[in-house]
Amino acid sequence: MEHIIVNKSEDSFFKAIKKCMGKGRIYWLLFLLVLFPWYSLASESSHGKVLIIYHSRTGITKLICETLQQQLNADVLEIKDTKDRSGSLGFFSAAYDAFLHKHTPIQPEQLDLSSYPFIIVASPVWSWNVSTPIHTLFQKNRFDGKKLALITTANIHIMKYEKCGDDASFIKRYLRDYLRGKREAAVSEVVNAGGEFVRHYHFETKEKTNEQVKEETLKIVDGLRGAISQSGIKVVSSSGYQHDKQIYD
Repeated sequence: MEHIIVNKSEDSFFKAIKKCMGKGRIYWLLFLLVLFPWYSLASESSHGKVLIIYHSRTGITKLICETLQQQLNADVLEIKDTKDRSGSLGFFSAAYDAFLHKHTPIQPEQLDLSSYPFIIVASPVWSWNVSTPIHTLFQKNRFDGKKLALITTANIHIMKYEKCGDDASFIKRYLRDYLRGKREAAVSEVVNAGGEFVRHYHFETKEKTNEQVKEETLKIVDGLRGAISQSGIKVVSSSGYQHDKQIYD
């Protein structure tokens, strides 16, 4: 015979439940109302969350990511470059390292991405490449099975010469093809790290105030929500911004 041992406190608990159940359906209703929020929370959390990973040398990319964090209820992780990139010397060292596709020590280096089916990676553009810390991030980590959106920031719009035809001047055609190659290289970094590239947004930040940058950021929220929803993740309803500054899919 199987014996089930219940201590006195547990016995009192079960007696109280039985007593409530015996008094009618109203107690069942109250019980379900208390239970439902916990069930709903557990169900929603099983879908995973959105993670925003970024590096920011001047703070502009950080501002964009913090704005998106509030709109998407996402987790945010900053990738820090252990190399000093401040000031004019830091600017030139950043450009030099990115031009030569160098790597740099970053913190953190190895990431646990198991809880995030959808990831947004944001980076300033250095020498027409993703920044060296983000370049290193892709080299040090795998994004297998993750849907990934890419955000880049720069003083110039990287699609500036895209509309130039073959009858344009040599320098414009050269810049058009050069920048196309750089965009394709950025996507290749995502794919080579195992990620599924879904879209790319670029922000031209020259002479823009923080408020203008925030306003531009809000314009891409609906597009990101749509991409995230396709991954099976519940996202808060739209804030009303419908303009999608998508560059390419």
